[in-house]
Amino acid sequence: MLKRLVQNTVVSAIVFGLVAILGVIVIPVIIRTWGVAEFGIIVLTRLFLPSGLIGVLDFGLPEVTTQVVARAREHRDWRLGGSQVLLLTLISVLLGIALSLTIWFAAPLIVSQFKIAPADTASFTNMLLATAASNLLMFPALVWEGVVKGFERYGLLRICEFLTTVLYVGAVVYAARTGQPYETVTYCYLASNLLRALILLGASIAALSRTRIKASRPAPGVAREVLIRCILVMQGKLIGGIVAPLQPFLIGLYIGPQSVGIYDTLLRIPRLAKVVTSLLTASLLPVVSRLDQRNKPAQFNRFGEIGIILLPVVTVPPCVAAAVLSPAIMQLWIGTQIAPFAHWMGVAFIVTICSQYVIFGNTLFMTRTKIQARLNMLMMLHLVIWAVVTLAAAHLLAERAFILGQSCALAVILPWQLAIFARELGIDSKRFRLAFLTHWSILLVGSILLAGSLRLVAAPGIATLVLLMTGFCIAAWTAEYFLVLTREQRAMINDLVHSLLGGKTASPAAL
Repeated sequence: MLKRLVQNTVVSAIVFGLVAILGVIVIPVIIRTWGVAEFGIIVLTRLFLPSGLIGVLDFGLPEVTTQVVARAREHRDWRLGGSQVLLLTLISVLLGIALSLTIWFAAPLIVSQFKIAPADTASFTNMLLATAASNLLMFPALVWEGVVKGFERYGLLRICEFLTTVLYVGAVVYAARTGQPYETVTYCYLASNLLRALILLGASIAALSRTRIKASRPAPGVAREVLIRCILVMQGKLIGGIVAPLQPFLIGLYIGPQSVGIYDTLLRIPRLAKVVTSLLTASLLPVVSRLDQRNKPAQFNRFGEIGIILLPVVTVPPCVAAAVLSPAIMQLWIGTQIAPFAHWMGVAFIVTICSQYVIFGNTLFMTRTKIQARLNMLMMLHLVIWAVVTLAAAHLLAERAFILGQSCALAVILPWQLAIFARELGIDSKRFRLAFLTHWSILLVGSILLAGSLRLVAAPGIATLVLLMTGFCIAAWTAEYFLVLTREQRAMINDLVHSLLGGKTASPAAL
């Protein structure tokens, strides 16, 4: 089970890394061809997809479906699993119809509320209508994605994402070179997502056909349990996940599409880094669900402790390096159009960095509804802090105030989130705090040295930036390995690496 987790994680990281590179490449093409304002309109349109603002209303369909399938695999109870999958499918269809109709009939109102130029009104309306129609398929695709994840077929999932992204990027480049209107970008994006949905449908049908699944009507108690899990996951998304997609919506509403374009460009690389690092836990949910069903709390706690400590040790140093080098990265990536605000990309990396400390724990405790409810309460505090800071700074910083508010809010609640993880997993709090302080002492010293090295280079190219980031990360990882991780944790990592490289099943001691 653990070996499959590591394999899925590696595949996800490699393939999605290629997808990420394609995504970074296409943004300058869009901005230079059609402009920042048009890019902002494209971003606004994507808010009305499951991957955007309305995604917080998805009832946690992919996550709950993943848990349902993983549990069915563990207990071989496909009658129960089939009834739960049927219920989730029905919810997804009804949700897709309801939201599609809402967007379709509200399109004129949506267009009038955003500060869209008259010349772009008709094209924006057509884009919204196409988005509404696409949701009829994209919401059921959330369940199909959950089925694929439940069977831990992450290689297929990532290859699907890679192929559809390649088609999308190729179509955008072609549209830019042939002088197509900017709305072509949205239609290409929708087409690639619809193709992905159809592939997931075929993959989920193929996976389920190999089991003894029976799509029976769920009993009232089963339906109630599934709905409670759906509501808790959606509650977490509404409280903690709504801020990210809500911000461009509010910026477009009160400031305008050009500010949406600036905001999205500043967040593009930090958000990309957050998504890429989240892939390290993308394969975790089915493993945690099966591990939780074995009723071995000591094994569960040990697995959680090493994950919560090790993940930020691995992922935070590259994020810190990118934050320090943000002005040089922005100049090299976009050019002078966004250069005056480039240092705000470094501020946006605070959001990515904070997420590294909680993403493993949040996934781990998705199987524990009481703990998940307490974490949701903390995210309510995060919402209040975000709103206060953003409102106070909006008249001075415009769209950058939203970056400041989100960064401050997440940094404030982070210690409380970590305290919940440590308490629930039985981690020694003194040792945990010492490891955290040592970890950040190493990063702060390295950041000062990295910033000083950057000043010695007038106009760093991509090779120089890669060299500086690589040197920073290697030095930080080496120091953290010996100063942050305990001797037992280092031994666990070494055992896991040796068992994997030796072609054997990962040692149970690694848990």
